[in-house]
Amino acid sequence: MQKLEALCRDLKEFLLERPDIVVTNHQNPDGDAVGSATALSGVLMQLGFRVKIIMPNDYSSNLKWMSLSEEVIFYDQSQLEADQYITDAGLLIHLDYNNPSRSGAMENAIRQSSAKKLMIDHHQQPDNFCDWTYSDTSMSSTCEMVWHFLAQMEWTELLDKNLAEALYTGIATDTGNFRFSSTSATTHRVAAHLLEKGVENQKVASRVYDSNSISRFQLLGRALKGMEVIPELYTAIIHLNQEDLEECGFEKGDTEGFVNYGLSLEGTEIAAFVLPRDGMYKLSFRSKTTFDVNQFARAYFNGGGHKNAAGGSSERSMGETISYLKECLYKHQAEIKEHAENP
Repeated sequence: MQKLEALCRDLKEFLLERPDIVVTNHQNPDGDAVGSATALSGVLMQLGFRVKIIMPNDYSSNLKWMSLSEEVIFYDQSQLEADQYITDAGLLIHLDYNNPSRSGAMENAIRQSSAKKLMIDHHQQPDNFCDWTYSDTSMSSTCEMVWHFLAQMEWTELLDKNLAEALYTGIATDTGNFRFSSTSATTHRVAAHLLEKGVENQKVASRVYDSNSISRFQLLGRALKGMEVIPELYTAIIHLNQEDLEECGFEKGDTEGFVNYGLSLEGTEIAAFVLPRDGMYKLSFRSKTTFDVNQFARAYFNGGGHKNAAGGSSERSMGETISYLKECLYKHQAEIKEHAENP
C-alpha cells in the first residue's frame, strides 16, 4: 500500500488523461458510504470530470437530503446501465469497503473491469484488488480519510457547504456522534474544518436522527421487549424476525443503530443484533471496551469490520443462528470476562 503522498502524486498524473470515473460503495450504504461518495464525487465534478455514482442498492430516507442523491444509480434497479458505465470507466473509486464481495451484485462487474482502481477505506484486512490503496484502520471513518485525501490533492477549497455536510455526516454517524474509541484529536480537527465550511451540525443531526418513522419506533419496541441479556457473557442479544418487519411496515434504515441499545445497557461488554435479510440473517456486533468483534465476526460469521463494530451473516434459521451465536460466545467466556472487568 502506498503512502498517501505518493498515491496522490501518481493519481494526479493519471488524472491528466481525463478518465471517466465511477464512484462505488458497499451494499446497504450507510452515512459514511453515502457521505464519502457524495463529497468526493462533487469535488471531481467541479474539476470537470464525468462522474457516475453507482451504489449496489438504495439507502435510507434520512440520508436522501444530501446533494447529488438524485443522480445516484442503484445497481439492483438499473444493472444494464450501471454495467455500461463500469465498463466504459477509466477509473473506479471504491469507498468504505475493501473487498469486491462487499459490493453485492456489483462484484463481478468490478472484478471484470479493466479500469484503474482506487480504494479509500478504514476497515481491517483490505483485499489487494486496487492500483491505489489508501487504507488506514486507525481512522474514524472513510469520510475522515476523504478529507485527508482531498487535502493532499489540494482540493479542499472545492468543498462547498453541501459537500462538507456530507463528510460531516459520515464522520458523525461512524463515530456514534464522536463517542466511539476511533474518535481521535485529528477527527475533531477535521470536523472543525468542516464546520468552518459552513456545516450547521445541529441541522445535520436533525436530518439524520429526527426523521424517525412510526415503523422504526414499533420495531424498536419489539426488539427491546425481546432483548436477551446473558450476564455471564456480559452480552445483550436483540433480534427481529420477518413477521416483525412485515407487521410493522419495515422501511430501509428503520433498524439502523438498534444494536447500540444493547451496548448502552449497564454491565454489557458485547451487543449483537440479528435481522433477516435477503434470505439469510444479518448480524451486527458491537463491543464496549477491547473485545475484538472484528475477529469474532470473521471467525464465525463470514464477516468483519472494526475492533469494536463488525457484521456478519448466517444461513441458519433464526433460532439456530442465535444458538450458534451463544455457543461461539461461550468459547470466549473467559476472554470476554477479562475484557469486561479490565477495560
